[in-house]
Amino acid sequence: MRRRLLVVAALVRPTVRSLPWTLFAAGWGLGLAIAAVPVLFSMDLPAEVLVNLVRVAALCGAVGMGFVLDDPARHTTGVPPVPRPLRQALRAAAVLPAAAAWWAAVLAVLWAGADPEQWAALPSGAVTVEAGALSALALALAAGSVRFSAIRVAGPAVAGAVLVLPITAGALLPPRFALFVPPSDPRWDDAHMLWAAVLATVLAVWLLCAPEPRRRFGSMRP
Repeated sequence: MRRRLLVVAALVRPTVRSLPWTLFAAGWGLGLAIAAVPVLFSMDLPAEVLVNLVRVAALCGAVGMGFVLDDPARHTTGVPPVPRPLRQALRAAAVLPAAAAWWAAVLAVLWAGADPEQWAALPSGAVTVEAGALSALALALAAGSVRFSAIRVAGPAVAGAVLVLPITAGALLPPRFALFVPPSDPRWDDAHMLWAAVLATVLAVWLLCAPEPRRRFGSMRP
């Protein structure tokens, strides 16, 4: 265990350096710019519109998160004495503090554009669950791409799927399972119970997809 911890510690710096920070910054910057629209243009928007803005910002961050497992050298670095789930967790953990700081900035900027009467209608905890579910979806899709394909850079495909899947789900799900509901909707709490279930499900999918694929018996050399 001590040896493995030493190996993990040694991997922190190269892992941080190998992450596509430019792509993360692009998604975060776009999301923050969208959240800042009411402040920049002094727009008095209703709570429903502000919630939709924060959802779009969360989607921008999730698109950036789709690139977190991209590693052009993963076929040559797949044999260190650290299992793949731990390597993937290390990559996600390296991004998490910056992503959390970005999300706090998004909420702060958006809340700055709301008047005091709107603050109660802008539940930060609920929209944070939505943002977490979208980012976890990106991570699960990236882990699935790594698990079931030889693609080294799956980020573009994952980013496209992260954009399409929530929109498709919002359009096709029946009203009682609607996810993107306004704060005034009586189903707001029920919708966020569904969001929490989505978050737990996609995290479980990531855990299932993270391990190294097992070789088939027939493919093993004598």
